[in-house]
Amino acid sequence: MARRIQPIFDAVLADPRIVGRERQFVESLQADFKRRGGLTPGRRRCLRQIEERLAAAPKAIEAGLDSRLSSVETRASAAGDTWAVDFVKSLRGQVLGGKALSTRQMEILAKVEDRHSDEAQAARDNWASSWASNEDAQRRFKIALDYYATTGYFSGVIRESRSNPDFVPNERLFRKITENKFASKVIESTLAEARWKAGDLVMLNSAAPYSSPWGASLFKMRGSKGTVVAADAAPVRSAARKSKVYRVLFFGHLTPVLVEERWLKKARR
Repeated sequence: MARRIQPIFDAVLADPRIVGRERQFVESLQADFKRRGGLTPGRRRCLRQIEERLAAAPKAIEAGLDSRLSSVETRASAAGDTWAVDFVKSLRGQVLGGKALSTRQMEILAKVEDRHSDEAQAARDNWASSWASNEDAQRRFKIALDYYATTGYFSGVIRESRSNPDFVPNERLFRKITENKFASKVIESTLAEARWKAGDLVMLNSAAPYSSPWGASLFKMRGSKGTVVAADAAPVRSAARKSKVYRVLFFGHLTPVLVEERWLKKARR
């Protein structure tokens, strides 16, 4: 059995048209074959179907589709869009492997083509050239990165932006980082006008936790009045509305603590 099945595995896995999940599937069949010394009838049938499909597959891609794939791959590679490059390669391997592209795959291909059209490239070039003068976008991007630095997400972007003063995110990356539901709340809280000013008398409200994200115990401050020392005392760390950070000195305590806006209420004098 091994003499008849192993050559099929060797030929199929040596074929560059077997990519992605299908390659992983064949590799899993081979691992099972080596472990058990054979394949079940159902798995043997799957392997032979793949072998037969490859043998009957076209030797080349239809010219029109091949031209589209080549154009997108070239443009995406130049733009550093590795996902799009891998996607196009998987489509190419699928077609050469004898499988037709699905309606959904064709829709995604069209979207990728739009993303790398001449118009889209011109828009990206304009975005990059205007970044230096776009102070609002730079500020929003920095706020989002400061937030994500505490979460572990986008660590590669954070490292690159902090090590390279000339780093310019493309517009797609900028929107991905700044316009998601988490970062948008952080940015909103940071840029909002401070509700409390230095010198205002405040207290913790019922929503205040027992301890803050900065390690201070707020439980001891409950019921105590305090004075706002400064607004925007630290980068916002909570993806919630009204999470601007204040430094507050509560009466009876020697050290000011950092408190989020949503945890404070006005205290009567």
